[in-house]
Amino acid sequence: MELRVVLLLPLCFPGLQAQTREELSQREGSNLSVLCPYPAELDNWKMKSWCRGTGQKCDLQVAIIGTSIYTYTDRATEGHVTVQGDPIHGNFSVTMTDLRAEDSGMYFCAYRKDRDSYVPLKRISLNVFKEFHKLELDSLSVQCPYRDLGYRSVRKAWCRYTGQTGRCELVVSTDTTYTWGTNSGQKGRAWIQDDTQERTVTITMEKLQAQDSGVYWCALYTPLATIRFTRLMEVRLSVAKRPAATTVTTGTSQNYPPGNSTLAGQGVGTYIIISTVLHLLLIPVVIILITSCIRHHRKLKRRGNRQAEDIYDKPEDTTQLESTERMETPKDDSKDLKYVTLDFKSQRSPEESLYCNVEPDQAPKNPKDENVEYAIIARS
Repeated sequence: MELRVVLLLPLCFPGLQAQTREELSQREGSNLSVLCPYPAELDNWKMKSWCRGTGQKCDLQVAIIGTSIYTYTDRATEGHVTVQGDPIHGNFSVTMTDLRAEDSGMYFCAYRKDRDSYVPLKRISLNVFKEFHKLELDSLSVQCPYRDLGYRSVRKAWCRYTGQTGRCELVVSTDTTYTWGTNSGQKGRAWIQDDTQERTVTITMEKLQAQDSGVYWCALYTPLATIRFTRLMEVRLSVAKRPAATTVTTGTSQNYPPGNSTLAGQGVGTYIIISTVLHLLLIPVVIILITSCIRHHRKLKRRGNRQAEDIYDKPEDTTQLESTERMETPKDDSKDLKYVTLDFKSQRSPEESLYCNVEPDQAPKNPKDENVEYAIIARS
């Protein structure tokens, strides 16, 4: 068994220790681009590949031979992992889009030396972390999948990373007794459950506080080993204080977009303050508008009254004196005069007759050449 391991290592990764190693941390959902150079003397028809290291093997993800592309995983087939060759400059590039937490691991740029061995060109240690932005009293729920079947019998833990390699402060872990199916544990406001059939660990934290902000690991837990925690997935949590005016619904969990913790924690309070100021500024404007409307209404009312009075008191136009329209005369001539009948022209000569307070049929018979006009003015 030991002889087989020794033989497999150089066949799969000859010269591995001489290669540089890059450690990259990427947020879930982001993209990764890696440039892989290869020796100028390398035949362009040699297969150049992007593979994922698992134990002593290199699982092919995608490869290129000349201008032909070959995909080996669903992610590559779906277009999330692509490779492009540039023989002129002696390199090829690998792009991974829409990264997932389970994409974390060790990767290699390599070319195939012969049928059974690959020569690594570059080694990439990729850490894809989840990022959550919460408000105080919210809940957090995280699912942490793992690929290796051997991990099912290992205890799992949720710990707070301190910044030193392998140093993590335990928050909660699964029970010491392994059970087939599910294994769980609880401590304080944190719960952990390991579904060994689905190979998924679920972590829940309730009633979050601002001091819960930090970097956490979903990890394999071996309490008696030198390195107690082996990271499966990294979570970066930011908890902002909840504005006083915000209504809290117990058990709700909302993840704000990355980088918007300020908006989540302070934007609501700022919005409330601005709204209050705007309302206070609008009150005098509304009062002024109402007062102006009342004054304008009163002015129109007074103007209407004056116009009505002017129309009522305005004397009839003198041009109407030439009207021949007949008005009713009083039946009793002995009473005070209420009707006056005038008959004149604008330029009347002294010889012409003037009849007042008589009806046309009461006037004396005049010669035919006498021009007589009648006008009746009634005044109450």
